[in-house]
Amino acid sequence: MKKQVVILILNSIIIIGVTGIFINLSPLLKTQLSVFSLQLAELGSPAYVFDAAESKISSYIPEETENTTNTRTEEQQVMNSIGSKDSDDGRKITETPPDIKKLMQQAKKKQNKKNALGKTSEESYFGGGRLIKYNNVQIQSKIPAKVYNPDIKALLKKGSDLRIKDKSKPAVLIYHSHTTEAYSLLDSGYYISSDARSTDSSRNMVRVGDELVKYLEKAGFTVIHDRKIHDTDYNSSYDSSRETVEKYLEKYPSIEVTIDVHRDDITYSDKTKVKPTVVVNGKKAARMMLISGCEYNRVVNFPDWEYNLRFDLQVQQKVSSMYPELMRPILFSERKYNMYETHNSFLLEIGTDANTLDEACYSARLFGKALGDLLNEKYCSGE
Repeated sequence: MKKQVVILILNSIIIIGVTGIFINLSPLLKTQLSVFSLQLAELGSPAYVFDAAESKISSYIPEETENTTNTRTEEQQVMNSIGSKDSDDGRKITETPPDIKKLMQQAKKKQNKKNALGKTSEESYFGGGRLIKYNNVQIQSKIPAKVYNPDIKALLKKGSDLRIKDKSKPAVLIYHSHTTEAYSLLDSGYYISSDARSTDSSRNMVRVGDELVKYLEKAGFTVIHDRKIHDTDYNSSYDSSRETVEKYLEKYPSIEVTIDVHRDDITYSDKTKVKPTVVVNGKKAARMMLISGCEYNRVVNFPDWEYNLRFDLQVQQKVSSMYPELMRPILFSERKYNMYETHNSFLLEIGTDANTLDEACYSARLFGKALGDLLNEKYCSGE
């Protein structure tokens, strides 16, 4: 009899996990599962949450941190991610999130072409320098060839020194030096002044970062998303974000990848704004650009910069193989930002202020999917 009960319980759990259909579990079984979860937590394991509908495992829940008006605690971020819909349970990667749909509907009622400052263009844009190509990977180099001439094939072969040994610990940090950068809400062919900046995290870079985080978490990685506004004083924004990055690196030494997520601004003298786009699976996406820096001329104390370039090329190759034309050439120049903090740091520009928030969030999901696949395929060990 006991054997039959065990088999029945196991079969029920299998059905729940495979089909995602809610089953009314007995109070006794629910209690046993809760106790089992608590026991795991007491033993020092990452926090597990049993979901009767989907049997999901939650993300790592970090220790308590200082809570401010501009920054949600890391625990809140993790808990809000639990139970979020994905392509496995109904929401496709191409689907516009409900909150963004609502913003778009509100904008349609309010936006007036009389307030337009200029028109938008979806043309391709190249900001100068030398264009270096290898297969589907491109670099836009602003460094003289006699100083450094990137050999993309050789750098790809070297690869990165990244190794993620325990996915239950934070491995990726997402932050935003220019947090208040924002996007248009409607694909109307023109832009208005209120599109460019916002302290509202439902409209600015934080919202785009949320989508990137979600898809990295789907790939099984534990991600810290810093939501603090760093550009209250624009000129000191990188100083502010550097303090944040170093705080997290000290607190979570397992972090190997740091990504500073921005959007670009390409405005011509006639006030036309460029919004680079590409259609992926029938939906417009904002084209993206990685920025990789090096020690040259005015940039000093950045001796390990080539490690970052090697990792960036791996990322560029992966995204381009999955979503052709989604990536603009890597911008390689005498820049430093906070890239020196790890060997696997980069700045990611997702579209421009003329792109829509929906286009940018879609691109963030695509990038998160591709990066998650890359990390799992090449850089995870001890799984």
